[in-house]
Amino acid sequence: MIVNNEINYVYGLPTYITKINPKLYEKNKILSQIEKNYKVSKVRNTWSNDSFIKTDIHHSYSDEKNPRFKEINYYSLPQQYEKIIVDFFNKLSLSRDLHFTYRIANYTCVRHNSVMTPHLHMDCTFSLIHYMSFDKKQHLPTIFRNPYFFGQLLPHQKNLNDIFSNQKENSWIHKEWTIGTEEDDVIIVPAILEHYVRNLDSKKSRITIAVNISTNE
Repeated sequence: MIVNNEINYVYGLPTYITKINPKLYEKNKILSQIEKNYKVSKVRNTWSNDSFIKTDIHHSYSDEKNPRFKEINYYSLPQQYEKIIVDFFNKLSLSRDLHFTYRIANYTCVRHNSVMTPHLHMDCTFSLIHYMSFDKKQHLPTIFRNPYFFGQLLPHQKNLNDIFSNQKENSWIHKEWTIGTEEDDVIIVPAILEHYVRNLDSKKSRITIAVNISTNE
């Protein structure tokens, strides 16, 4: 069971989920800017020519300077992310001080017939996902894949679910795992966790912000 504002574990890896108060930053202005970009083109995607990732969604990764779209002003949102990241590391009870840097990697806006294919964030230590617009009745949560090889074999051992059902944390016996998500949730996971979103059929935009967190001593 995932507990908010506490360190949880998915596949044995530290995971953090909390909420961000929308009154602490210009949420509506940011959403409006992203929606305007979406109206320019439902597909904004520089990943599509990469053999590793193929997708048909609207996202800004490596495309922030594209003159077709308005560059998003995130206002005071990065400062709110920094507070959450600091809290995450403090609750990890590390043996010594850790320095980190972070940057907003991209926003993603998806609606009808949009897919985010499996990918991971290879140039950082942790990934932060901010669910800025998310309707539990229309939208799907992020799916995280088991990073261990035996995770691919587990679906064939159907009795494991019953045997380990009473364990507090039993994500390791699953090939894939989701974290219950609501609007304004922020999730931090290790960057090695491959994740994706299944095909959506929604008239309301599912908008997320991805932040890459890098650590150094």
